[in-house]
Amino acid sequence: MKKSLYSSFLILFFTVCSFAQEGEMELENESFERHQIGLLISHVHTPNTYSGDKKQWRALPGFSLYYNFWFNKHGAIGLHTDLINETFQVEKYLSSEEESLLERERPIAPALMGVYKPGEHFAFLLGAGGEFAKGDNLFLIRAEVAYTLEIHNRLEFEVTFGDDFRIDAYNTLTLGVGLSKSF
Repeated sequence: MKKSLYSSFLILFFTVCSFAQEGEMELENESFERHQIGLLISHVHTPNTYSGDKKQWRALPGFSLYYNFWFNKHGAIGLHTDLINETFQVEKYLSSEEESLLERERPIAPALMGVYKPGEHFAFLLGAGGEFAKGDNLFLIRAEVAYTLEIHNRLEFEVTFGDDFRIDAYNTLTLGVGLSKSF
């Protein structure tokens, strides 16, 4: 059920993005910056983590580093890599409704992302990737919303809110702030 819902959401997102690019032909002469890099500091909110024998909701420290290539002023594709800078244990939900503990030691999670920026400030991102740590590697689907403000000469302040869905494992909510530079 989850996989079909995620697949439907991905198809809908990329269909909307492709229709949005239909009216962009007149912007070819208008200049825009094609490359963008960014660094964010974030809190990764993780439910069902364990500290000793006690289950709790934790906010773990994280970083995000990303690169986007802009096709036009509204659409980009990028590589977004998140790193949780802590070791933790979390409940892993299996398809047979059994629960087990999964230890994650400083997991790194790169994802290939599609970016749609309909206006000047908001951007909507959706993509897929993996989370890699000692032990299990997990497939994930990432959805984010970003709000940006230009500070000075293509340098932007950015606030992001995202959700990582790790298939048959666990989910996280991420709140991050940082800077990006276009060139």
